[in-house]
Amino acid sequence: MTMKVAERFIDYVYFSGNLKSYYPKIYNELTEILSKNKVSYGVLHGTADYWCRDYMPVQVCGNSFVQFQYHPDYLEGLRKYETPTEVSTKLAMEKIPHPLITTSPIVADGGNFTFGAIKKGRGYTPVVIMTEKIFIENPNVTREDVVAQLESLFPNHRLLFLPWDKKDTCGHTDGIIHAVGNNKVLANLKVYPNDIAVKMRSALESCFKVIDLELSNYHDMSWAYINMIHTKDVIIVPGLGLPTDEEALKHIQNLFPEYKGRIYQVQMRSIVKRSGGALNCLSWTFTI
Repeated sequence: MTMKVAERFIDYVYFSGNLKSYYPKIYNELTEILSKNKVSYGVLHGTADYWCRDYMPVQVCGNSFVQFQYHPDYLEGLRKYETPTEVSTKLAMEKIPHPLITTSPIVADGGNFTFGAIKKGRGYTPVVIMTEKIFIENPNVTREDVVAQLESLFPNHRLLFLPWDKKDTCGHTDGIIHAVGNNKVLANLKVYPNDIAVKMRSALESCFKVIDLELSNYHDMSWAYINMIHTKDVIIVPGLGLPTDEEALKHIQNLFPEYKGRIYQVQMRSIVKRSGGALNCLSWTFTI
């Protein structure tokens, strides 16, 4: 009789060295939580800013990743904050066990790739959710060609595109939705103009049950609650120093009862208000 050994997947969480330098209190609080829950973490040295989600490669599955071109339009005139793609790739090669990294000519930020899953019976389809800003960022490539390239890069995935609200400069999906197991997503749609929110909801409902983030007051930073760190061992939710902090935390705790005692909140109003990013943006995570 052969004994079957269960696989033990490991989560990895990385932060830019800039986060450690500029926001040591936030960095220390995050790493203390990760250490307490035995989550592997590390630091990426030599990056131009702390938004490592956007310039590091996107995980497809296992040790397979895609390195997109990091050249966002919102850094026009601020290119000193742009981490070169070759730097990101080199760092990834050092951190990923047995890496397989495909370099794509598509310009895209990692924050515009959010993943969900559709499960029907024994069938399982991973879904990549992006805003249509990805087409704006690649003006010399037809929409059809961008889609074809993405389909090749993410085999066996379904691609889902949400409308882009142009007032949202970055156009990332990681402040709009967060997967809640299979077939469901937590969404922050009430901060968007009604016409755009309706289209977003319609697109999402073609794949998922949409659960709205429950807050007594929606404000210009409420998207940050969606932008959390989520590993198989721990969830860390941004705090904004507002009464809605407790509401958001309670809602997320109710959505993930299996994480009882392992859902935390870290206050980070200063970085959210100043720079427009939160915990998913500040981290590069993968599971192998």
